[in-house]
Amino acid sequence: MELNPLQQHWDNATHNYNLDMYDWPAWALSVVQEVAPTVSSLETIHEELSPPEIMKVQKHVQNACSRKDFMERFDDFVASFVPDKIQNKRYMIQRQGTLRVVVPNQEKVSSRLLFHQGIFVGNGRGCRTIWTPFTEAKGTNTMWILDLATSREITKKVINEKWSLPKLEEECLKHAFPVTLSPGQCHLFFQEHLHGNVNNQEGYTRVSMDMRILIEGEEYGRRHPGGFMRFPGDHDVAKVEDYEGKKFITYAGWNSQFSNQIPLPMQRAIIDQYCIRNKISYSTTEFENEHMDWQPGLEYYITHGGHDGIVLNSIYSLTDDADRRIELMNVAASHGVELHFANELLSIKSGEDIERIEAYRSFAPAKKDPYVWE
Repeated sequence: MELNPLQQHWDNATHNYNLDMYDWPAWALSVVQEVAPTVSSLETIHEELSPPEIMKVQKHVQNACSRKDFMERFDDFVASFVPDKIQNKRYMIQRQGTLRVVVPNQEKVSSRLLFHQGIFVGNGRGCRTIWTPFTEAKGTNTMWILDLATSREITKKVINEKWSLPKLEEECLKHAFPVTLSPGQCHLFFQEHLHGNVNNQEGYTRVSMDMRILIEGEEYGRRHPGGFMRFPGDHDVAKVEDYEGKKFITYAGWNSQFSNQIPLPMQRAIIDQYCIRNKISYSTTEFENEHMDWQPGLEYYITHGGHDGIVLNSIYSLTDDADRRIELMNVAASHGVELHFANELLSIKSGEDIERIEAYRSFAPAKKDPYVWE
């Protein structure tokens, strides 16, 4: 498949950015020092912290990607170069970046990231990856990647011939090459590019972050808009509200393509986490009748319960019928009942919120075209 000139911006391409304006290494080190103040350098973090301590630090930095100040800064970073590379189409940004810490000889102290491609982990082909090292990335400590044509050919064989992971590793290593970057550079690639790590023998730690965008109208896979992906400028997910004293119930069901695959304990776990976060005490959990995709139960609880709010698992727990979905949301707004969506950390309190939910729901399809192996 031949790529057009704009697609080539994402075909193993390096982008140079202004490090003075977007000093990600300094940001990462400052966040590390919040929990490990003795760390003086990202490259030598393995000399100062034990593997469990590094894991703790890694989680802390990754969670910091959900802070409003980081999201505002990253939005600005993406806006500085991405629109020109996607024909100025609308896009969403991954809600929380993935931090990678690759210590020397990582195979002995933890594990190595095996070769894979984004589709294997649920990323849709409409996603694009922005891989940004916070340290020097070269040789055996950097990401290794294959060209797109070879990635597609190997992927086709992996699926159709049911390869083992060792065989996939063996074949990828025959074709992979290291991505050599310094702070001030990032690497742009498609989800179909096979990539992974080899054992770090460079003597220093590599720290990097991978973030993704989703282009409007293109496939999201399992990275749902509103959940994994957010609109630029949509930073409300960083807010924690206090609903103590309000009357809430929770609602679970299996009446949409999304929710019919999610077991009740998992729905309740996500809802409970949201309620704890926002100090919501609920009186009961109500359930929708199965096979009733118009959700009459939800309408009843909105109109007859005397509740201040109802917590659902997800915006995708609402019916797939757009007209009926909008009707239910308007019924809730007219009755002064807030609908809260735990997975996306979103809620409906006004007509603007309804428009926002529908913008997420209609932004992109899960899948449009066959995969290379189909």
